[in-house]
Amino acid sequence: MRIFLIFVQYACVAFALFLCYQIGMALSSPHYDLMEVVADAGTILICIDLAAFLFSSKKQDGISLEEYARQLEQPPSKLVYVTRKLGHLGIMLILVSWIVPLLHA
Repeated sequence: MRIFLIFVQYACVAFALFLCYQIGMALSSPHYDLMEVVADAGTILICIDLAAFLFSSKKQDGISLEEYARQLEQPPSKLVYVTRKLGHLGIMLILVSWIVPLLHA
């Protein structure tokens, strides 16, 4: 399971880098869809959030329920807090890129 989580973490980073390349190529062309770029930016933020979460939870291999309950009572680290907020922003960007074209149709 641990190897799978490391694979997913690196896949998130690789997909975020691919989307950065895709946004760069889209913005360099004269004809690009703005909502497509917004959705890709939101997906990048979600990928960063997931990769940071998987990185910060590496040490939680096989913990008991009591330890997990104690861990939930403590506030998350600053890195997890910031990336969680970026992930929420990414979700909102994806929703906006989906709803705005429906309103203009």
